[in-house]
Amino acid sequence: MSEKPTIPLSVVRPTIISMSSDPRGDATIMFETAGDADVLLVLPMAALFELEALLAKASQEQAKSQPVQ
Repeated sequence: MSEKPTIPLSVVRPTIISMSSDPRGDATIMFETAGDADVLLVLPMAALFELEALLAKASQEQAKSQPVQ
């Protein structure tokens, strides 16, 4: 992990996801917070792909601990 300081933010829910039509463009994700300001993440496509892979891995790990229905 990075040695940089970390800023924890509690988000309520994602509100907007927008993707550039240019494959080299950015994606943006807006999160609503309980505070006075919302959070806007601006992700280059490479970072978005890494985020998708991390979420898929987290989902697989979570599925291992869920009962089969």
